[in-house]
Amino acid sequence: MNTLTILKCKYKLFKINYKGFLMRATNIFKLVAVIAALVAGQAHAATTELVVNGGFEDTTVASGAWKVFPEVPGWMASGAGLEIRNHVEGVAVEGNNFVELDGYNNMSISQSLSTSAGQHYSLSFAIQDRAGVALSSQGIEVFWNGTSQGVFSNASSWTTKTLDLVGVAGSSTLRFAAVGSDDSLGTSLDNISVTAAVPEPETYGMLLAGLALVGAVARRKARQA
Repeated sequence: MNTLTILKCKYKLFKINYKGFLMRATNIFKLVAVIAALVAGQAHAATTELVVNGGFEDTTVASGAWKVFPEVPGWMASGAGLEIRNHVEGVAVEGNNFVELDGYNNMSISQSLSTSAGQHYSLSFAIQDRAGVALSSQGIEVFWNGTSQGVFSNASSWTTKTLDLVGVAGSSTLRFAAVGSDDSLGTSLDNISVTAAVPEPETYGMLLAGLALVGAVARRKARQA
């Protein structure tokens, strides 16, 4: 057998082995991608709500009425108290109740949330400016651990705002404050939520099982090669 024939045979064997390697690698990568997608979906689905009484439904107000409370479940209120409405000057995003932070005068509400250092949290809340009231009288400022996250207003209908926040060890303080003219008229607030993705124990089990499966497939392919 001459040198050219030997080289041709080696080249054919190389092509066969290379194609086999690509097929094995592709199958393994596909399996890893499927496992990663499943784990990510599971982790995304497992969320923990940190806010207590984010819709202000834990306080009874008659339909078509409003009332100012010195305190409500879950929230600390400053000033004269928190005005809660039920189908007055608008309707709630969900349920019956929503609040205005300028009841008798500008005020604020705050809540301490259990957080972890460096963990990202998603804050969402709905605002709506009071109809027929000047923009200078509207506005809600959001604070996270004493740092302003911005002033929100100019919403003619219920508008949901979402912010990404980073927690500190132990607890973080969320606060909403009225910033418009101190005239008892202002922006409404409802449906406050703070969540964090928390992988469940089943997620870790799925990941370990998937990695073990990938290892088994790789070993079996290697023996067959």
